[in-house]
Amino acid sequence: MITLDSILENIIAEIIIIIVSLMVSVFLPKLIRKYEDEKAIVKYDPLSIAIFIELISIFNLILNLSFWNKSELTVFLTLVSIVLGYLIYYIYDKQCPSCKKFIRAKKRIDDRIIKEFTRYWKYQPMKIWLYSNGNVWKKKPVGKEKTRTENWITKQEFYECYFCGYKWDSGHFDVNLDEKTRPKQEEIQTDKNDPNQL
Repeated sequence: MITLDSILENIIAEIIIIIVSLMVSVFLPKLIRKYEDEKAIVKYDPLSIAIFIELISIFNLILNLSFWNKSELTVFLTLVSIVLGYLIYYIYDKQCPSCKKFIRAKKRIDDRIIKEFTRYWKYQPMKIWLYSNGNVWKKKPVGKEKTRTENWITKQEFYECYFCGYKWDSGHFDVNLDEKTRPKQEEIQTDKNDPNQL
């Protein structure tokens, strides 16, 4: 059984975590980015830094759950991991591929509809009974499974950086035009108490 009882073992574990996190944070942004002609004009990428810190947080959370068992550290590392996860998504979504700035950097300058098409969406109408706290008590299918035709488009958006003027596009992505009009399930609120609620 592996244990981390000594200070030296913990130091070695942290060094391994830092090395692995550094390697992943360098190569992962290049794998997930969709800009093939990307030419960065800065040395430090906030996305790589955020991924590096996030990985250190996650690996330390795993170490804590596996070996250290400190509940206050578990709560702290979990919160840090969640916040950093959101930050990574925000940076990735808003960042300029060239100057790497992400705060108010991305400006949409145009969009184009590539094609229009339809897709079938199958669904089973359900009647759902809710506990008094809003949690699901039970579900019951109503009638047969149905199919509806939904309208979709393939779209492409074009962006420009407010700071350096670099231009790039989103690539092609599909958008469901009818998603908001999908039939809702029938929900019945009851006064029944949820037995799982403390």
